[in-house]
Amino acid sequence: MGELELTLDRTTEEGNEPEEEGNEMTGSVRRRGETWTAYWFVRNPATGKHRQHSKGGFKTKGAAQKHLNTILGKVEDGSWTPDAKITMRQLLQEHWLPAQRARGLRATTLAGYEGAINSWIVPRLGGLPVASLTPAVVVEFMAALRSEKSANRRNGLSARTVQLATGVLKSACAWAVQAEILGRNPITGVRRPRSETKPMKVWTNDDARRFLEATREDRFAFAWALLLARGLRRGELAGLKWSAIDLDAGTLRIETTRTVVEGKPAASRPKTAAGLRSIPIDARLVALLRVHRRRQAAEKLAAGPAYEDSAFLLADELGRPYHPESISRWFDTKVAQLGLPRIRLHDCRHTAATLMLAAGTPVKVVSEVLGHSSVTTTLSIYAHVLPGMAEEAGARLSENLLG
Repeated sequence: MGELELTLDRTTEEGNEPEEEGNEMTGSVRRRGETWTAYWFVRNPATGKHRQHSKGGFKTKGAAQKHLNTILGKVEDGSWTPDAKITMRQLLQEHWLPAQRARGLRATTLAGYEGAINSWIVPRLGGLPVASLTPAVVVEFMAALRSEKSANRRNGLSARTVQLATGVLKSACAWAVQAEILGRNPITGVRRPRSETKPMKVWTNDDARRFLEATREDRFAFAWALLLARGLRRGELAGLKWSAIDLDAGTLRIETTRTVVEGKPAASRPKTAAGLRSIPIDARLVALLRVHRRRQAAEKLAAGPAYEDSAFLLADELGRPYHPESISRWFDTKVAQLGLPRIRLHDCRHTAATLMLAAGTPVKVVSEVLGHSSVTTTLSIYAHVLPGMAEEAGARLSENLLG
């Protein structure tokens, strides 16, 4: 006979794709010239479609049948993967990353992926065949990163960095299954390390007032006020244009952000729909913004043709927008000069949220001002403020009812 067909559940006609139910799978061996080839079908779990695989070059029918029996057993227990001829470097740099670029992801997100791939994954796992990736390899990889020298020469990269690198690996393997490069994801069960929860550093109300009073005549007094009184992110502040501000109505719209990608400023949209929002600004903030607008108008008049009207609020005397990292450096310098507790620029956002919640502002309102995707996010970040709020609310109610 020229063909022996083997099945796990039932036989199908030669050359036809099997009609499977559940995990039924079929295979066959066929003579091709002077050698024998084993064929089998596997259902792609991502698409539900069957795909034929084969391996040839066997000198006898028995050898091909033995190989097929082994393969069908592995397919049945889920341990079979196709012979991926590409390395992890090829999968990540030549296949997965281009696919992510095609999705239209934010530039900062793509830069994070590229950094993890080029800095951490490829140097350690780049030459490894994709089919050889195992949970043990990934666990060893994570342990190695935790002992790697960081950019500032600390022993061990941060948990956030290891999280990102491991997440890229997991995402790339899941994508490879969909692309039928892998038959199954070999690291599905690997968990990313937990991020380190560091105590949040915020200013007290007195600290924030002292900073704002000391910078009242500063060129960017309005910027410091928006950071501490409305909790804007640095990218949101850097991306503010006059077209997004209605001083008469007392509103400010967050429409674009200006972040840093590979050291260079890059404009983009807010990450989530909640980030696109309108924020009310009171008379004090409006007054600071009017002062800044008059200053910029005078600078434009003085500069004449040399002025570049970018319409950004955070711009120099010639209208050119400042690099977002400059804002952080100026903030750090002023904090040190004033002798205030050292916090990051982003901690101004945490300070604003904490002070709003402590003042009794409803959590939903705080969440909307900050641009969180849900109230749950706000509660998870600022849970430390809530116990004190509950005590004060209880005390006020008791006073009203029992006092």
